[in-house]
Amino acid sequence: MKTGIVILWLAFLASIALAGDLQVTVYNSNLGVIKDSRIVKLERGVNELTVSDVAARIDPTSVRVKIGGQGRVDVLEQNFEYDLLSPDRLLEKYIDSDVSVSTDDGKDYSGRLLGFDRNNVVISAADGTVAIVARNKVSHIELGPGHKGLVTSPTLFWKVNSTRRTSAGMELAYITKDISWHAEYVAILGRAEDEVELAAWVSIDNKSGATYKDAKLKLVAGEVHMAAPPPTAPGYKVIGVEFKAAAPVVTERPFFEYHMYSLEGTTTIKDREVKQVRLFPETQVSVAKEYNYDVRKQDAVRVVMKFTNSSEAGLGIPLPAGKVRVYKVDEDGALEFVGEDTIDHTPKDEDVKVYVGNAFDISAKRTRKDHQKVAERTVQETFEIELANHKSEDVTVVVTEHIYGDWEIRRTSHEYKKVKADEVEFEVSVPANQKSILTYTVRRTS
Repeated sequence: MKTGIVILWLAFLASIALAGDLQVTVYNSNLGVIKDSRIVKLERGVNELTVSDVAARIDPTSVRVKIGGQGRVDVLEQNFEYDLLSPDRLLEKYIDSDVSVSTDDGKDYSGRLLGFDRNNVVISAADGTVAIVARNKVSHIELGPGHKGLVTSPTLFWKVNSTRRTSAGMELAYITKDISWHAEYVAILGRAEDEVELAAWVSIDNKSGATYKDAKLKLVAGEVHMAAPPPTAPGYKVIGVEFKAAAPVVTERPFFEYHMYSLEGTTTIKDREVKQVRLFPETQVSVAKEYNYDVRKQDAVRVVMKFTNSSEAGLGIPLPAGKVRVYKVDEDGALEFVGEDTIDHTPKDEDVKVYVGNAFDISAKRTRKDHQKVAERTVQETFEIELANHKSEDVTVVVTEHIYGDWEIRRTSHEYKKVKADEVEFEVSVPANQKSILTYTVRRTS
């Protein structure tokens, strides 16, 4: 059994749902777990049960059902069917049934459908004769009254044996693909640029092929391991997307090695709908603006908004991965867009860095001033980085350098901090309308 599914079933078996209760748990990894409970009436002996409002993108191998009533109830057989309304699928269902075929030249054929392929239709007439009719000559095919075996919506079938006539509670759970969620953050930067008003929404994108009415909704943040892609049901065509917003209360709690966000009350998640739910209301968060020049990227000086996900800073809850859009209040009070970035799942008390764009008035230029081979695999190099500040205020630029192999910085004009085995940072102050020069000499062995 897939590793991720084991976790899901442990969660399912730990809580027994009440009859008529629908629960939807949505994961980041484009899957959901649907848990449904209802009352079914059973006769003594073998019964046939159907549930026809399941997701088209269901993984049939993941279906689990529990039926409990008076007496003993055994599930003998379980099947999943979904017939798309195509001519060939309809003809397949009518094999050995009566059909009528008309051709372009005015001929009619009636009888039992023996078979068909892409070129011909084979019909056995009442007198025993067999007609092979070319499909490119067929103008009309008439099928008999509604076929009992035709299933036009995703349907689960069970054969159940009950030792007595009873009303029983049936609990159904399954995994479906093509339902997912992600977080979206809106950060409004104040004029002082030391604080943002941060709000978070989650968007649930449902393309699973089912509508979940009045469901209890849970969202799980984290990467659930799936050993292999589950089998898929027949293709499902998305014909449109509807956006809806809701503002219920969401509570967060740890769940296994993930984090779970639960909606209070119930909500309806329509098929082909993107529903937005507020994760938390607007809150004031202390931020710092940083300028960063990463020599490996060799582009421009980047502007980064940095804040700590702590209660002291105004947050302190696990933040799910998502997109952060940053706006700033202009002098006339209007909101103007200044940039966006994506963040990973961020635990509390960890730093969040949002890259919003490149600095217009700060430039950087890196030059290798010297290169010496001091041994077979050892070189010594000297670099110079010129930082120019055309702003009317002093700035500090964090220069990130990447050095591979065994290395040692032998000389430097500025202090540095070793961040990783192959990464160092220099903090360089650059006065208003002036330039600062960072130089360093590094010896490294490959």
